[in-house]
Amino acid sequence: MPLSKPALPEVSPGQPVTAQGWNDVVTGVSDLFDAVLALGGATLDVSVTSGGNAVRGATVVAESLGQAPAVAAVPPFGARTAYLLAGLTAGTWRVHVSAQGFTTETRDVELPRTDPLVVEMTRAGVVVPDLYGSGFRSAVTTLQGGGLDVDVAFDTNGREIPKTSIPPEYDGAPVLVQQPDAGAVVAAATRVRLVVASPLRRDPVVTMPSLVGLTLTETREVLERLGLQVGTTTVRST
Repeated sequence: MPLSKPALPEVSPGQPVTAQGWNDVVTGVSDLFDAVLALGGATLDVSVTSGGNAVRGATVVAESLGQAPAVAAVPPFGARTAYLLAGLTAGTWRVHVSAQGFTTETRDVELPRTDPLVVEMTRAGVVVPDLYGSGFRSAVTTLQGGGLDVDVAFDTNGREIPKTSIPPEYDGAPVLVQQPDAGAVVAAATRVRLVVASPLRRDPVVTMPSLVGLTLTETREVLERLGLQVGTTTVRST
């Protein structure tokens, strides 16, 4: 409740206190007690988990079913893993917990309470797997197995890679970038974009034979048998 300052009349020594004056003092002290008690001194730890793991980045708000104002929790800090609600009063409170990618949860608690409130969150979608370093074909299989799909895939040279008939040279090409990021919670059937490493191109090599002493015709025949060609030729007399 709001605390208002009452009229504070001055009294001279020996002057009696009237009944009204005394009642004003009693009313002021009573209002002061009500205001202090309304601040609340109770606390509540709220443990927000999903699959046994702590959920970071959640919003925890306690709403009093009485007259006290709503209270936002302090997020975990230091070694703490629970959210801290402080300044609560005795009575029934409704705790709302929300986090991106999860269904909002609501719990009613009665204070004072010594044990923490544990809220298990339910995911509101599919978790994007970490595909970094996986071969392209393996990444496609992983996505499809999790209810997702590949939107478009490129190699680092900007070439688009077919998703249905993957060229053999891209089978094991490692994934370098994915969007959405690993760990994001998305709707089922969401398409994930991938960038994979360009496959190494290995050109055939030959050992250059000695051509010293051969005629131009003989030289051309030798080079052609090796898959080479005669380039610019300069004829000098000796």
